Amino acid sequence: MNNAIALRTCSIAIAVVAAAIVSACAQQPTSKTATVDRVYVFACGEARIPDVSPWSPGVNIGKSTTFSDNCYLIVHGGDLMMWDSGYSDALINSPEGVVGPRSTAFVKKTLASQLDELGIKPTQITRVAFSHTHADHVGNANLFTGAILYIQQPEFDAAFGADPGKFGFAPATYEQLRTNTIVKLNGDYDVFGDSSVTILSTPGHTPGHQSLLVRLPKTGAVVLSGDVAHFKDNFDNRRVPAFNYNKDQSLQSIDKLSKVVATEHAQLWINHDAAQSAGIPHAPLAIE
Repeated sequence: MNNAIALRTCSIAIAVVAAAIVSACAQQPTSKTATVDRVYVFACGEARIPDVSPWSPGVNIGKSTTFSDNCYLIVHGGDLMMWDSGYSDALINSPEGVVGPRSTAFVKKTLASQLDELGIKPTQITRVAFSHTHADHVGNANLFTGAILYIQQPEFDAAFGADPGKFGFAPATYEQLRTNTIVKLNGDYDVFGDSSVTILSTPGHTPGHQSLLVRLPKTGAVVLSGDVAHFKDNFDNRRVPAFNYNKDQSLQSIDKLSKVVATEHAQLWINHDAAQSAGIPHAPLAIE
């Protein structure tokens, strides 16, 4: 059986079940130099924070800031993969923002409208994964009920278990994914079997937080770090928010991504770092 047939066979096997265990054959990379076609970065809201010090204990006390909040569409042949989904599009109906315990959230342009500008409907998304299950990352998760969902087992247990609120999760933002085909992960995972997109297990912020390594034809390798760190200064200085699930795991995940970035000569894209985000082309521009 050649690689193309093997991969197609694995895809069919996964698609026909409601909840899947990671397929061993989908983990056999065909090429270490394979790339995706392109990535689109969407602005999926922002958070205005009056005091950022809870994110950097002992530092920036009383300092205000704004966090960016991005979503990513990865084009890989005939597959469309969403990584994160930002704040809920419903927030666009609250131009004054929605006040939370540590920040005020705003949405100026919906994810659905940004996909529409590219001629893409949410039902066309074939695969979806989230760095973690906080509402600023799964706010539009319920748009993608037809996609294969990739989630770490500890995150699944927390999000779909008996007490998701204990972890800061709001089930209404993602509950409809319960009936998706679900691939439950226990570590790193090669999504397409060709090393072009690799989910990296990076727990700490939440029980099953994950990051993404994407290889692009012109840009090279990029690591989408989720909330391993919320801005570069925290990443560089190994600062862990007081509200993270596990501090030791958080530090280990920062170290892991540092090694991946060095080994892959990759760019590190920190989702909430607004200054960095402003320098990254956003949709409808594509990044290749």
